[in-house]
Amino acid sequence: MTGPLLDITNYRLDIGTFDGPVHVLKGINLSVNRGDTLGIVGESGSGKTVLVRSVLGIGPKSSRVVEGGIAFDGQDITSLPEKDWRKIRGIRISMIFQDPMTYLNPLFSIGRQISDVIAAHEKAAGQGVSSKAARRARTEELLDQVGLPNPSRLFDQYPHQLSGGMRQRILIAMALAGKPDILIADEPTTALDVTVQAQVLDLINSLVEKLNLTVIMISHDIGAIATVAKRCAVMYKGEIVEQGLTSDILREPKHEYTRRLLAAVPDIDTAVERAPAEPTRTETPKPGALLEAIGLTKVYRSQSGSELTAVNAVSLSVRTGEIFGVVGESGSGKSTLARMLLRLIEPTSGDVIFDGTNITGLDGEPLRQMRRHMQFVFQNPHSALNGRHTIGDAIGEPLRIQTAMSRGDIEARTEALLDIVQLPKLFKYRYPHELSGGQKQRVCIARAIALNPRLLILDEPTSALDISVQAQVLDFLQELRAELNLTYVFISHNLAVIRQICDRTIVMKRGDIVEEGETEQIFLSPRHEYTRTLIESGRKTSRAASLQG
Repeated sequence: MTGPLLDITNYRLDIGTFDGPVHVLKGINLSVNRGDTLGIVGESGSGKTVLVRSVLGIGPKSSRVVEGGIAFDGQDITSLPEKDWRKIRGIRISMIFQDPMTYLNPLFSIGRQISDVIAAHEKAAGQGVSSKAARRARTEELLDQVGLPNPSRLFDQYPHQLSGGMRQRILIAMALAGKPDILIADEPTTALDVTVQAQVLDLINSLVEKLNLTVIMISHDIGAIATVAKRCAVMYKGEIVEQGLTSDILREPKHEYTRRLLAAVPDIDTAVERAPAEPTRTETPKPGALLEAIGLTKVYRSQSGSELTAVNAVSLSVRTGEIFGVVGESGSGKSTLARMLLRLIEPTSGDVIFDGTNITGLDGEPLRQMRRHMQFVFQNPHSALNGRHTIGDAIGEPLRIQTAMSRGDIEARTEALLDIVQLPKLFKYRYPHELSGGQKQRVCIARAIALNPRLLILDEPTSALDISVQAQVLDFLQELRAELNLTYVFISHNLAVIRQICDRTIVMKRGDIVEEGETEQIFLSPRHEYTRTLIESGRKTSRAASLQG
């Protein structure tokens, strides 16, 4: 077959909303040849995910093709009936979705889920469904193909027993089950730490070579795009504003938006001068530490009696008004530590002191009142928002629970918070599934600051955000800190972000603090070998590495 494998011609798509149709895609022209690796980059809401979902025939139900079409392997697939889509979707065009925990069923083992996918593809292709033994053998082959250890043991494990990087590899194995021609990867490294991110990108590159795959990769991480994609398309407000060789676009961007996008990428090797935040609260802040942890330990015990120490006797002190960084790989204990600081999980031993009060022993109403001053921004905005509640309800929830504000005042405050995080006021009528991942994360930040807390614990708050929005959110967080004398505990696997925003930082490995100190000093002269390894891994996908092609 000559010509492009995928050909999108003047494709225009509208999505119906309560206030009329929204022009989401505006005349997209894009061709992908066999063996191509194409990256699509753009900010939240630019239309990149809607575009690739249209290629799979899984766009929003309220969407309508206004003009143009999509051809795959010479066949027009713009308006295929569902029975014909089943012969293409997952078999010839497959997709790695953004959030593994959303797309893996927690009730079924890994092996069963992949085996069921294989059976579904065989049935859709009109083949006889193979035996359980044959599907198990194929599943273990796929698990081995994506570099997971001991596939026979992994077959019977469940998603919650695996790390984030392992779950992402499971999704890649599922996507490969039908032996596709095109593999679409939607933010495959989102929320992964730098070392696991590098491993996943290396895996995708190796699969391209071994299986002669054609890959379309969506990412807000320009370093990740540069690692995988030979060609790149930049999307902005539903249009492709620039496309060409990735190396050319990175070195000499022609469109103003592309230049802004590249300028927003934080560089791990750029030193940052920090001025201490000036307190502006009406009350005089207490001197010294706002938050302290003393010997915090968390031990998980299984039914068989085995023990896992997730956090091991960690002590730290967070000063009033500072941004305190926590960095480490998946499984290092940083999220467990964060949840213990807010009493979302109970420590096995140790104490948490907030503003001079030991909150470890608090319960009931005293703990509820204390939490007005301590808020949490969770890593995964998809699971942090209730799909049955509107965005306005989600942001207004803490105001309804913790204050006596009237309905009108809550609505006004909700609109003000949406404005602060740069979302349209009409978003208060929408539901989470109508927002992109980055937009949902901004909703979570708006909800967290609704009560004007003194302390924010942010667990990977920018991992789901594109580069330009990430820069805006980081600037906003620093402005908010200066205005309200807020204190942050900032958890991130992005070392460039840690260097840009944090005053002091701790580095965690397997539940222990292996290094701590002023952030700039840690980056200039890391003392621990593990810290040096993290920094080196971060450099591989940094802005500097991207610009070098």
